[in-house]
Amino acid sequence: MNGWQLEPEARAKGPRGYFLGMDFHEWLVSLVMLTSFYVKSTQGADQAAPFDLMLVGTIALLFALGLRFPRGIGWPTLLWGLVIMGYGIGGMYAVYEERARSAFMASVYLVGVFLFFASFISKDPDRRFNIVMNAYSIAAVFAALTGIAGYFGILPPEQFTDYGRASGTFNDPNVFGPYLIAPAIYLGMRVSTAKGSQALLLLVPLGILVLGLLLSFSRGAWGGFLLAGIIFMGLTLATSQSSRQTMRLLLFGGGMALFLAIVVVVALSTPQIAGLFAERASLVQEYDVNIEYGRFESQARAFMMALQQPWGIGQGQWAMINRLDTHNVYLHVLVSGGFLAGFAFLAFMVATIWRGWRAACVPSAFQGALIVVLASVIAHFAEAAIIDIDNWRHFFVMLGMLWGGLLSIEGRKLVSAGNAGPVIRGRASATSTHFEGRGFA
Repeated sequence: MNGWQLEPEARAKGPRGYFLGMDFHEWLVSLVMLTSFYVKSTQGADQAAPFDLMLVGTIALLFALGLRFPRGIGWPTLLWGLVIMGYGIGGMYAVYEERARSAFMASVYLVGVFLFFASFISKDPDRRFNIVMNAYSIAAVFAALTGIAGYFGILPPEQFTDYGRASGTFNDPNVFGPYLIAPAIYLGMRVSTAKGSQALLLLVPLGILVLGLLLSFSRGAWGGFLLAGIIFMGLTLATSQSSRQTMRLLLFGGGMALFLAIVVVVALSTPQIAGLFAERASLVQEYDVNIEYGRFESQARAFMMALQQPWGIGQGQWAMINRLDTHNVYLHVLVSGGFLAGFAFLAFMVATIWRGWRAACVPSAFQGALIVVLASVIAHFAEAAIIDIDNWRHFFVMLGMLWGGLLSIEGRKLVSAGNAGPVIRGRASATSTHFEGRGFA
């Protein structure tokens, strides 16, 4: 079988080589991902996290050592370039110039994060998808543990919770929760292909991540986790290559649903958790519909501002003018960078989902991890309708991973079709197709 859903005995020796056989580049990126759990900063201050400082140095070093942009990255780069251009034009009209300037530099940096991970993954996706996701999962478990410990008073609650909600090593529970989604789905995937005691061991970190998600009391994170799980199960069943695989997946799905239900029920047995859960479980909160300061009313005003200022007003301006963020990334991009940035961002989203979906249906050694990342990215795009995700570091890491994987899949299909000569320049191997051209073409 060519897909990731191989029989356990055929895959047993695969994961053991992920860390033992890592080269310097992979160890360095793994170390960077391990620091991604900590992004706390002084509220309202623009401070670089350890992840940022290490990643900037890693990007410079690995490109100096020969890492190159993959072929096919030009179109997404162009779309992000239009978004950045829109931000720049809108920034010319900014009232709070320093705020617009710092937000603009942060956006440029995050696009660089996307391009780096796309380049790193495309070099050898068969190995690097799992290497990055393993490090991400370890970091996420640590973040979840701090949030859980803070919630139950084991660690100082004032440092690891926010208004009674677990935030861990993040400033905001609404970022902490979504950060845990992809690792939770990935560990679920690992459980589905593991044997006996290994599966039981994986249930421990998976339970920690699920409990962290629950205690974040983030409606977006809850919904995103559910949506990502549904997409993951749907795609894995659709790409199953035998009745045995299908039955195994169905049994896994039923078992995971029971496991998650047990975690939630046990957690809700605590009155403190049950009370806040009942409050947060409502789809619409009072602050959503408040006539003067409600989220929905603020979004309507933001859209009217975008119509009045079609070139945008600059990043970070609407929150200062309106005293409330848009809580909708599509409106945020539109009002900040005008229709140029707004339409470019929508085009990038559509291209990402469409091409990512097609690539996820192609059998490969990293197909499972690709489906996990695709499901998580789609869940984030859905959550973007209720919160601004344009400055979430882990979101741009996942975007880069997804594009690195799909470009590799598309490159392999071109090679297998005999079109490598006129279309692709670079070196292809039997196990991984990657491109070493220096340009974006």
